[in-house]
Amino acid sequence: MRILVLTQFRRKVGGAESYLHTLLPALQQRGHEVAICYQVEGPEDRPRLNLPREIREFLPGDPASVLAQIGQWRPAIIFCQGISDLEFEAQILKLAPGMFYAHNYQCTCISGAKTRSFPTPAPCQRTFGAACLLQYFPRRCGGLNPATMLKRYRDQYSRLESLQNYAAVATNSEYLAGEYRRHGLNAQCLYLFAQSQKEVASSNSSECRTQRLLFAGRMERLKGGGVLLEALPNVMRAGGAELQLTFAGDGPERSAWQQKAARIEAEHSGIHVLFKGWLDKPALEEEFLCADVLVVPSLWPEPFGLVGLEAGLYGVPAAAFAVGGIPEWLHDGENGHLAPGDPPQAAALAHAITRTLDPADHERLRAGAGKMAQRWTVERHCRELERLFETTIGETTTGETTVKRNSSHNRPVRGGVRAKAN
Repeated sequence: MRILVLTQFRRKVGGAESYLHTLLPALQQRGHEVAICYQVEGPEDRPRLNLPREIREFLPGDPASVLAQIGQWRPAIIFCQGISDLEFEAQILKLAPGMFYAHNYQCTCISGAKTRSFPTPAPCQRTFGAACLLQYFPRRCGGLNPATMLKRYRDQYSRLESLQNYAAVATNSEYLAGEYRRHGLNAQCLYLFAQSQKEVASSNSSECRTQRLLFAGRMERLKGGGVLLEALPNVMRAGGAELQLTFAGDGPERSAWQQKAARIEAEHSGIHVLFKGWLDKPALEEEFLCADVLVVPSLWPEPFGLVGLEAGLYGVPAAAFAVGGIPEWLHDGENGHLAPGDPPQAAALAHAITRTLDPADHERLRAGAGKMAQRWTVERHCRELERLFETTIGETTTGETTVKRNSSHNRPVRGGVRAKAN
């Protein structure tokens, strides 16, 4: 199959690029002809995607020239990760049927966070539309600039309309698929994958005096680092052992979290908090190997939460709020514990962490984390993606593409089939 991937950046900016860095070589090794088209170069301080020579690259340039080159290459299907130039995207979709892979809540929320922050952070269940403009400021859905609000609303509305041009829409979790279905799209779930090059060492955490917690991700308010810090005293009192919490990541809240951590350390001599900044993959793997529990304290509905599976490959169970797609990989009592997430509270998170650290159950949860993570492989993902591609191409060719009525915009929407995890 000749597959063209359409994406925004040539450099590694976020999760979409990391996903493609692994997926494209895997598809190429499975016998497909693969090419990738970038809209823009991306930030100069980020590394470029390092792909095999066999994968053709259509570099940013004159749109007409790029379209002509792609037309000559003649893809069988377009696999889009999301770009900002919707006119260019629409022209490419005239060359072959397209599948859009949604990594987040774009086109279902003005801010993209799908969270109301006032009076307390909580997932938002509203369907995107003009009424969201009335809620944006009272519910603190984003910033306080009305011009930015209106621009983002128009952008998200345009993206929602642009999805009508796709023969299929897939998402990285069933929770996210449900959001897109509520917006009139026949979205299907295609789960992500986790992989590691290192063997998991056996744990002696039950014998250690210090219990080790890990947070890995961007440091912003809705990621919940502040709530995690508030939970630490309760965790230490319940477990009767010293705690070490490591933050791997960076972001706008780092300074505030460091100040909060310093106050908690001063008040509780058995609590130690380290901030290590962004870590490359080998360094993050070392943190996984040292951790007893990964804490995912997100206050917003994480579309999936891949870090939980990545940690699970090293036998690290997780504690998290039950929001978004997290319960699809974190099964309470199997590979960690969940805390109620609406609203998210420090005491509930502390209870979930304490249960996950319990020496009487920790080894079983470690084993469960490894088993869960090993289900979500690149090979499984590629097989399910190939089935979606074949179904999409077949339906488009025979004219049997499913047509639904979009309740929000009263336009026809086309869709594909459901892909399940093994």
